[in-house]
Amino acid sequence: MREVLAAAHDWRRRRIPFGLATVVASSAGTVTGPGDLLAVDPTGDVRGGIPAGCVESAVLDATAETLRTGRTRLARYPVGGDGPWPARPGCAGTVEVLLRRVTADCPTARSLAALAGPDPVAVATVVGGRAPFAAELVVRPDRTEGTLGTADLDDWAVDRAAGLPADAVVLGYGARPGVRVLFQAMPAAPRMLLFGATAVAAALARIGADLGYRVVACDPRPAFATVARLPAAHEVHRAWPHRLLAATPVTPDTVLCLLGHDPRYELPLLRAALATPAGYLGVLGSRAAHEARLIRLRADGVAEAQLARLRAPAGLDLGGRGPAETALAIAAEVVAWRHGGSGRPLSGLTGPIHAAHPTGLTSAAAR
Repeated sequence: MREVLAAAHDWRRRRIPFGLATVVASSAGTVTGPGDLLAVDPTGDVRGGIPAGCVESAVLDATAETLRTGRTRLARYPVGGDGPWPARPGCAGTVEVLLRRVTADCPTARSLAALAGPDPVAVATVVGGRAPFAAELVVRPDRTEGTLGTADLDDWAVDRAAGLPADAVVLGYGARPGVRVLFQAMPAAPRMLLFGATAVAAALARIGADLGYRVVACDPRPAFATVARLPAAHEVHRAWPHRLLAATPVTPDTVLCLLGHDPRYELPLLRAALATPAGYLGVLGSRAAHEARLIRLRADGVAEAQLARLRAPAGLDLGGRGPAETALAIAAEVVAWRHGGSGRPLSGLTGPIHAAHPTGLTSAAAR
C-alpha cells in the first residue's frame, strides 16, 4: 500500500491522472486480501500489485482501461475451477476489485493523501448496494471529510471506524441492508529513531521508511548529519542525541537504535532511552563493548530489568556483513518484534504463513 500512496502523492503533485485497482474481497487463499492496491499512470508505470499472480495481468489491463475511459466499476476475477486462469496451490477462488480513475482534485486523491499522512485515519468507500457507488468518507479522530450519501450511513461509518484496529482493512455492511462498505485504516506512523549517521543508519533508514516508520536520524557531527547522507530519513538532526530524544515523543511502538560509537553521548543517550517506553532498543557494537557499557550503566544505578531491554548486538543472526546486511538483520529483528514472529525459517515451521489478526481482520501495516 505504501508504495502506491507515495506514487499517488507524486502523480497528484504533478497533476497526472492514474488508474487505481483496490482489492475489495478475496477468497483466493492468503495471497491477496482487501486493501491491496495496484496503480498505473498514462506511461504504463505500474506501482503496487495484486499478490495473486494468476490474475494480476488481467487486473492491470482493466486498470489501464479504466484510466482511459474514466468508468468506475467493480470487477470479479475467478481463479481456478471454470475460470480462465487455472488453479494453483493457494490461488483458487475469486478476487473482487474496485477500479477507478484518479485525478488530482477528485475525492479518491484526497483519500489516498489522508492515508499517506502522519495522522491516524480511516477511509470508508461504498462498493455496493443502495448508496452512491464509490462514495468516500475520510474519518479522522476529530472530523470527517466527504460523505457516503446519507447522514445515517456516515454516522454508522464513523462508529464502525472507531472500533477498527488501527491497521485493519475490512469489508463491512452498512446501516441500511445491502450497503457494502470497504474500510481502510492507517495508524499514525511509528517512529524509528536512528542515533549515529553511519552507513548502517543510511541503509536502515531506507528499510525503515519502506516498513512504514517515520525515520528520524540524529548525529552531533555537522559533516555526517546531512540529508545527502541520509536521503531516506524523514528528519535529519544535528544535535546531541539525548537532547533530541528528550524533545521527541516516544511510545511503545517506537524503534530506537544506537548505531554510532561516540563516548560523548553513548551513555547519556542509553540512560535517557531506558527511561522511555520505546519497545525496541537496539545497540550496535561488539559483545565486549556492550559489557563495558553495562558496567558503566550499573554504576550509574540503572536496574538490571531495564538493562535487559537493550538488544545488543542488535539484529538477527543472518551471517551477513557490511552496512546493508547489518541493516537488514536489524530490520528483520524489528519486524519479528513488531509482529511476534519467531525469526525462524518458514520452511521449518507448520501452520499458517500469516498470523491471523486478533480481530480476524486483514492487517494493512505492511501492505
